[in-house]
Amino acid sequence: MDINKALKTAVLTGKVLFGFEQTMKAVSTGKAKLIIVSQNCPDEHLSMIKKHKKIPYFKFDGTNIELGSACGKPFSVSMLSILSAGESEILALGTRK
Repeated sequence: MDINKALKTAVLTGKVLFGFEQTMKAVSTGKAKLIIVSQNCPDEHLSMIKKHKKIPYFKFDGTNIELGSACGKPFSVSMLSILSAGESEILALGTRK
């Protein structure tokens, strides 16, 4: 699967929230289906995500700038949550590492 293409498709056709605070809200309400974090996401943010064992996450192989670019955004993204994949198959990336 082309991760960059899957991300862009999810952003365009699904429901995606960007940033730590929005992701944590989605996690706490049970709406998040997948969390994607950048390689340089702060460790304390990643450890908070790991506490929620029912929600899979994927560590993107790139920085927050590269993750933002992969999503088609003109800003850096250290973390995002997928609420709805839309026409993307991005939910297949979910693992618990």
